[in-house]
Amino acid sequence: MMPVLRERSLLLTGHLDKLLRSSKYFVPPAEAARNVRQEPGFTILTPKDPESRGAQLSLLFLPNGAGHMQKVFKYLVEHGVIGDERNPDVIRLAPAPLYNTITDCEAAAKFIDEGLASLSQ
Repeated sequence: MMPVLRERSLLLTGHLDKLLRSSKYFVPPAEAARNVRQEPGFTILTPKDPESRGAQLSLLFLPNGAGHMQKVFKYLVEHGVIGDERNPDVIRLAPAPLYNTITDCEAAAKFIDEGLASLSQ
């Protein structure tokens, strides 16, 4: 049973990773490390290699210390996305292989984009 769950976990987390990296708000880690971004965005702290990251993705919201993570987290909760906030700027998302679907991953990525877009309004 465990190999099947791990395979599904890899599929879901990989799909979410792909969706997030295609977001217009995604900042590649090397660029985020320079800490020069002024507009809202995020990078993924978790290793890209599926064998190195486990089942979760840690998203660092930029610019650091701007309070964007808290607003996006609130937006996610209001839209039924369950994550884990790590103050000051990180949200962890972990698609659960027994409960979540590809559609859930797509919704999470969509709501992250919408939450970031709402910061500019």
